[in-house]
Amino acid sequence: MYWLRIISATILAAVIGFLIHVLYGQGIAIEYVQNAAENGRLNDVIMQPYPTWLISVASFTALIPAFGKVFVYILIQDKLPSKNKIFKGAIFGILLLFVSDDLFRMPIMNIVTGNPLDVVFIQSLEKWIIYPLMGIFIAILAPKQLFFISNKVD
Repeated sequence: MYWLRIISATILAAVIGFLIHVLYGQGIAIEYVQNAAENGRLNDVIMQPYPTWLISVASFTALIPAFGKVFVYILIQDKLPSKNKIFKGAIFGILLLFVSDDLFRMPIMNIVTGNPLDVVFIQSLEKWIIYPLMGIFIAILAPKQLFFISNKVD
C-alpha cells in the first residue's frame, strides 16, 4: 500500500501538471502571447545586454525563491541522512534538482527535441552546479530550527 500511494501521488501530480502545461501553457497562454506580439505589445521588451537596474531587480527578487529553499531546508534537515552539513547540503541540492525538472527531465526533453548533446550538457551544467552549491551553503548557514525557542524558565 505504501508504494502504491507513492506511485499514485506521483502519477496524479504529473498528470495534473502536464495537463495544465499543455492546455493552458501551450494553448491559451501561448495564443495570448502571440496575439500580444502581433499587436506590437511586446516591442518594448528589454533584450540583452540588460541594464544595471534590471540586473539589480533580478538579484533582489532571487532572494524570494532562495528564502523558500532555506525555509524548506530548515523544515527537513533532520530527515536528511548524514551528520555532515556539507554532505547534507549536497543531498538537499540534488533534491532541489529533482523537484525543478533540471536533473533529468529538461535535458531529456532537449535531446528529444533535437538539441545536440554537447549543447544540452552545457545548458544543464549551470543548474547542476547551482543547486548542489546552494544546498551546501544553505546547510552550512541555516539555523537548526525555524524559530528561536528558549528552554530557559524565568
